[in-house]
Amino acid sequence: MNRNVLLTNAESDPINLFKNWFEEASISELNDPNAMNLSTISKDLKPSSRMVLLKDVSQNGFTFYTNHNSKKGKSINENPNVALNFHWKSLLRQVRIEGKAKKVLTDEADEYYNSRAEDSKIGAWASSQSSELSSREELENKIKYYKKKFENKKITRPSFWIGYRVEPDLIEFTF
Repeated sequence: MNRNVLLTNAESDPINLFKNWFEEASISELNDPNAMNLSTISKDLKPSSRMVLLKDVSQNGFTFYTNHNSKKGKSINENPNVALNFHWKSLLRQVRIEGKAKKVLTDEADEYYNSRAEDSKIGAWASSQSSELSSREELENKIKYYKKKFENKKITRPSFWIGYRVEPDLIEFTF
């Protein structure tokens, strides 16, 4: 039997309930308990969904990072209304979120970027998200180029690599 509990920020504290469920999922899920489906709407009103990784949750919302030149980044910039969905199969639970995505501050994006592994930083520079590659070799060459460019230097955050925080209007818990 599925039961839905619909909470809004005005009614109670759904963020704490989410954190409790997320903590349980972090123990029971084999892979990526922070994986969430992000749905956006394009300029021509076509929906699009893809998986992204939650990097922070607070009373301010749910944060993830991406290339703002990607399809999802362009869609968010044109229409900030988004939906998130977490599905934790091992717990038979789901959390659905609707809200507005807003860019995080530069300092916050820098802080998170600087906490990433070197290969992840290089990947941010080398990957043109949502762009078609002519070959795998093209990406491998870009990775080599950026590794050489940043050899013995600090790998700075590319200006196109940013964070978005989804400020929820609605959070629905299903169990």
